[in-house]
Amino acid sequence: MEEGIKSFIAEWLTAGLPKLLEREVTLPVDKDYIITVTGGRRSGKTYLLYQTIKKIIEGRIATFDEILYVDFEDYRLRGISVKDLDKIIKAFIELTGKQPKYIFFDEIQNVKDYGSWFRKRLNARVFLTGSSSELTPQKIADELRGRSVNFEIYPLSFREFLKFKGFSYTPLIDYTPQRGKILSLLREYLYYGGYPAVVLEEGKGKIALLKSYFESVIVRDLSIVKPPIAELFASFIISNYSNPLSMNKVYNYLRSLGVKIGKETVLELFSKARDTYFAFLVEEFERSESKRRANPKKVYIIDTGYPTALGYEFSISRAMENAVYIELLRRGFKEVFYWKGKKEVDFVVSEKFEPKSLIQVTYASDRVEEREVEGLMEARSALKVDDALILTWDYEGEVKGFKALPLWKWLLNLS
Repeated sequence: MEEGIKSFIAEWLTAGLPKLLEREVTLPVDKDYIITVTGGRRSGKTYLLYQTIKKIIEGRIATFDEILYVDFEDYRLRGISVKDLDKIIKAFIELTGKQPKYIFFDEIQNVKDYGSWFRKRLNARVFLTGSSSELTPQKIADELRGRSVNFEIYPLSFREFLKFKGFSYTPLIDYTPQRGKILSLLREYLYYGGYPAVVLEEGKGKIALLKSYFESVIVRDLSIVKPPIAELFASFIISNYSNPLSMNKVYNYLRSLGVKIGKETVLELFSKARDTYFAFLVEEFERSESKRRANPKKVYIIDTGYPTALGYEFSISRAMENAVYIELLRRGFKEVFYWKGKKEVDFVVSEKFEPKSLIQVTYASDRVEEREVEGLMEARSALKVDDALILTWDYEGEVKGFKALPLWKWLLNLS
């Protein structure tokens, strides 16, 4: 193990940082508490660490040989235990002659009981990442005894997507030929999703990458069942995204295919899907917890490229709705629901179960259907909410007192 540790650290010290396209997410570099980063696989956690290291070096806060980075998924570190973490520090000092000022541990969940090591005094600022259900924000808080602050990372926002595509826009985009180009890029963003490597890939390579990510979800994130069952579960989730989906519906679907599975296992699969940032269940807005639990839930997925990769028919309206939900998470909204009366409203954003805003998403380019407005009118009256917005494909204006805004403008904060 010691030779493997030295080999990895030596490679880190000599290889340098890879080429980076910076994300909008930034991590603080001057805090004494541990910084943790969670998110789905391939969302860009490792490159966020690299981005932070670059920031430290360019800011002359520390030199490269004062920064320790370790990827615990590297083959040389397989089987590593918490007892070996001291060996890592020792090897770094031996190779550099310096104590590390910054420690970056990637995929720390691979080190069992890692929290016990961090409870001792460290003369370094520490950054940790993880992507499995073993490193959820709650488990981090428990493991590190409240000595950490967590940052969640998702696939690229539309603003980041445009940056990765090399496309720049101006505030006067309404009046330039750029508008058509940005709609074309938005369609691509919804069709292939926002995983960084997929965005940068060309042609058929996009689908191949997405399929490999899907297989990783099956084998690693949903490993409580055998891969064929995990695949059926994940595929069914993807085929029903942006729609209501109950545990019973999934259970009955799997049973109809001859899968011997209990309802408790299906519930655990849903839990794993959420913990690993693969899929999210959104409850109907109700102040009563028992009603929220009993009512149907809508399901959203981490990336709209998955339906494309699996060969499902592309639904731009469902992809738009899914993109809005992920963007709400990205913007830090913790309480996001849907609302259902005679009509439905896609999203209710609340604080401490007090509704603050309503969002309806529709694929409208020249006018908004009356049924979309009826739902908002009904919800606004029932929930006593003044802030309501209709997000469209490319229609902007006012509809019966409601503001309508193109999705791309909302995603780019150009409203």
